[in-house]
Amino acid sequence: MEEKVVAHYKNGKTLRGLTQDFTPGSESFYLLPSEGGGVPSTVRIEDLKALFYVREWGAARRSVERAKQFAMESALGKKTVVEFHDGEKVWGFSEGYTRERQGFFFYPADPAENNVRIYVINSAVKDIRFED
Repeated sequence: MEEKVVAHYKNGKTLRGLTQDFTPGSESFYLLPSEGGGVPSTVRIEDLKALFYVREWGAARRSVERAKQFAMESALGKKTVVEFHDGEKVWGFSEGYTRERQGFFFYPADPAENNVRIYVINSAVKDIRFED
């Protein structure tokens, strides 16, 4: 199944596209450009900050104030705040977090935002906090 993603690199670069072969724990995956056609890029997972699964490319960014609120409980995991080395923070729910793995899936606290889920790369995380 093709999934719409935005690959955010540790160096600040971003690529939008479709992927069919991303697997947690793998070294790389292919990204077909969002513009259609073209040659797929090989994306090295360790070069990424995170892989954002999106509803639409170019949609408005999340409302930071609304995204900070845990208005609901979720079966998707623990309430979590992630701070990346570049200073960006995301609020949501983490699933299967362990520092020993390459990364983990994260679900935004605001169900109305454009990001459906995020695969966070542990080496890009400055701080992670779990809330009750």
